[in-house]
Amino acid sequence: MLHTQTVETGTYELLKSIMSDTVFDQFSLAGGTALSLLIGHRKSIDLDLFTVDEFNPSWIEKYLQDKYAFRGDFREGFSLKGEVNGVKLDFIRHDYPDVEARIQDDGIRLYSLKDIAAMKLSAIADNGTRLKDFIDVAYLSGYLSLKEMLTAFGTKYPQTNPYRAAKGLSYYDDIRFTEKIDLLGKDFRWEDITARLSAMTKEENKRFGLLDKVQKEERVQIPRRKSRGIR
Repeated sequence: MLHTQTVETGTYELLKSIMSDTVFDQFSLAGGTALSLLIGHRKSIDLDLFTVDEFNPSWIEKYLQDKYAFRGDFREGFSLKGEVNGVKLDFIRHDYPDVEARIQDDGIRLYSLKDIAAMKLSAIADNGTRLKDFIDVAYLSGYLSLKEMLTAFGTKYPQTNPYRAAKGLSYYDDIRFTEKIDLLGKDFRWEDITARLSAMTKEENKRFGLLDKVQKEERVQIPRRKSRGIR
C-alpha cells in the first residue's frame, strides 16, 4: 500500500490521472515522490516521470496544455518540464536499464527501491547539491545496505565507478541547506543523517533499522572537507 499521506491530495489525483492516461503508458514515477510513496518518510511535491524510450516533447507539451492546463518552462532533447496547478512535472528520458521490475500499486507505476537508490547515488556523485538526495539515501538504508545500493548503481550505470558515488556520501560542502524538509513523524536533524551516512560507509553490508530509531552511538560528526569522489 502506498503512503499517500506524503503528497497533497491534488498532487496524487493528478498523478493518478496521468497514470491512467494511455498517452503516458511508457512513463513511471521516479525520484523523491516515488520513494516517499513507497516508504512514507517525508512529504514530497514534485512528479518526476521517467522513460527509457524516446518521446516527442513538443507533442506531449501540446497534449498536456490541452488536457491538463500544463505550463511548460523547459523543453530540450527528450526532456520536458513545467507545472500543472502549481505541481511541478518533469518528463525525462532516462535511458538506463531497470535494476528490478517496476512496481504497480493503486494504478501507479513506480521505479523499484534499488532503481531509486541508484538514481539518488548518481545525483549525489554528479551534483551533490540537493539535501533531499542525502536524506533519501539515509532513509533507504533501512531497506537496502550500501553494498546493495552500489551494486544497483553498477547495474544501472555500468560505465561509472560505483565508489565515486560512495565517496560522495561524505562530502557536504555543496549542499543547499535552504531546502524545506518535512519528515513525517520526526523532526529533521542533519546530525542524524550524517551519522547514518557515516555508519553506512563503515558497514557496507548492513541493512540498518529505520532512521526514525537512529541510535545515539550513530550520532557522530563527519569531516566535511573531502573530495566528491573518483571518476
